[in-house]
Amino acid sequence: MKHGILIISFIFSSFVPLFASYDDALKLFDEKKYRESLKIIADQLDVKKDADPASPNYKLRYLAAHIHWKLGNYEPSLLHFKKCMQMKPESEDPYIDASLMLISAKKFNDAEQMVNRGLEIKKSPMLYFVYGKIAMHNENYWKAKELLEKAIALEPELYAAYNSLGITLMKLNRPSGANTAFSAALSINPNSAEIMNNLGYSFMALGKYDISVKYFEKATLVDPENETIKANLQYAKSKTGK
Repeated sequence: MKHGILIISFIFSSFVPLFASYDDALKLFDEKKYRESLKIIADQLDVKKDADPASPNYKLRYLAAHIHWKLGNYEPSLLHFKKCMQMKPESEDPYIDASLMLISAKKFNDAEQMVNRGLEIKKSPMLYFVYGKIAMHNENYWKAKELLEKAIALEPELYAAYNSLGITLMKLNRPSGANTAFSAALSINPNSAEIMNNLGYSFMALGKYDISVKYFEKATLVDPENETIKANLQYAKSKTGK
């Protein structure tokens, strides 16, 4: 009898991988085991249940989209994002991430079209932020300024939008406004070496080298290997005459 139980237990344990879940796939994704995660998703995904809101298909497809993105498989990634859009037509999230994926694929025109489709669903601060980043890439800085300001108006804690606005204002030769934007970004995210560096750079553009040195020094403490920050620090120090 005991022998029979052991055999049954062994058979059951051998089939455990077949019952792997979304959580298992997500864990593998976090461990950067992308192909293993995709295998679980393929086993779990039942395309006939895409229309069933109780099915795990939305989460599975969303994760699959990100895995393909990580692997550089942009077409399958976009396909899964589009399926997610169909499954939750009221959500802006697939539009945000699909746009970012298209930007990483350097398909900026497609990314802009995706953002505009998303904005028809919802006036999302993240969509305006992504749209602003596209405008920055296209060197349309006045448009970028307008879009980033819309993002901030909708979400005043979106520090990345303040940081990008600061960069945009520097491009528009408005260092005082850039300084204000970087200061706002740093107040929300006080441990960012990137923002500290940008704020220091704006102070340098204003001729306030002593203050810029302080921010560059803070940035090097957070990111001591960053060559750009170290170069900015040395330049600012040379301008102080000390």
